Amino acid sequence: MRNKTVSFKFLLFLLLVVIALVIVLISTRPVKQPALQAPPPVRVETTAVRRMDLQPQRELTGYLRPARKSTLHFELSGRVVARLVEAGDAVAAGALLLRLEDGDYRDAVAEAEARLAEERAAVARDRRLLAFVEDNRALQRREVRRLEQLGEESLASESKLDEARQRLLQLRAEEEKLRYSVATAESRLALREAALRRAARNLARTRLEAPYEAVVNQVFLEEGDYVSPATAAVEIVRLDALDLYLEAGAEVAAALRAGQRVQVFVDASSRTGRVVAVQQDPDPRTFTHAIRIRVPGAGLLPGRPARALLPLKPLSGVLVAPVSAVLRDDGKAFVFVVSKEGRLVRRRVLPGERIGDLQVLREGVAAGEVLVARDVALLSDGQQVNPVVGGSAETEATGGV
Repeated sequence: MRNKTVSFKFLLFLLLVVIALVIVLISTRPVKQPALQAPPPVRVETTAVRRMDLQPQRELTGYLRPARKSTLHFELSGRVVARLVEAGDAVAAGALLLRLEDGDYRDAVAEAEARLAEERAAVARDRRLLAFVEDNRALQRREVRRLEQLGEESLASESKLDEARQRLLQLRAEEEKLRYSVATAESRLALREAALRRAARNLARTRLEAPYEAVVNQVFLEEGDYVSPATAAVEIVRLDALDLYLEAGAEVAAALRAGQRVQVFVDASSRTGRVVAVQQDPDPRTFTHAIRIRVPGAGLLPGRPARALLPLKPLSGVLVAPVSAVLRDDGKAFVFVVSKEGRLVRRRVLPGERIGDLQVLREGVAAGEVLVARDVALLSDGQQVNPVVGGSAETEATGGV
């Protein structure tokens, strides 16, 4: 019985050893590795670097304002007695807008007219008197000569001769006064005429008239208001033409000139504008140049936003590629050049201006080199690719920056 027990234990031990060996062999057997296959080349769209002449343009946005806007004032003080226009009224040049009480100014004109008439009559009188005095002095001179001859040939009284000489001197003095009055007559008349014109101008200043054809924008006064020359009375604007005001950098300002035609967009419509002013010295705070472009005002109102497409200095013979071909990484720019063997070469470039969908490349590539046209962020240096000719740099290059 005991031998059977020992045999059973020995068999059990051998069984456990065999199981353990099997487990060890299974766990330590070499794993069969699958065969690795190279991935197929990535299909990429390519384009050639081209040398082109481009016309860069810059699009700027601003607001439309009246081409001419004036705030009118009275030139003298007074009380408003008539308000003849309201905001929105179209007025012709010379149209009456407001009127002041003018009684005192009418009296001043009448007084100046009377003084001028009086002066003219006095001048005419002095001219007639001068002729009479000249004749009288000539007669008196002959009388003096006669008495002098009588005094030599007879016993004529010396007293009569003295009286004749004294009378001649009086006539001579009176003649000189009249000559002076006649000589200064034109000056006195000019003074009286100037006073009359001044009074007439003051009377006209009681009427505030439109200096040009315009639309009334605001009326600041009511009937009964007392005004002085410092008081704003009426604001008028011209709407037949509007000005687009823009702020631009030196590059744009240097390319523009007065009278140049440019394209202006208001909403969906396009109009031809004319450059009327380009500020040469920039604003010292913003270092921008003020630009004013005049456009026809038909159908437009001030205050609306508008865009102008401004031409910059032309670029001649520059190398370009699609913007999508340039990879930006850590502040640097790269392109992927496709070699003849179909491998990518990551190359650093120096980008220039962006013009629409094109990128000017100043350094790093040569004309005719083949580049990956797009999806460059997914590529790597040395990668094998399947190039497919796609977009080119011959797209239109007149878009804004």
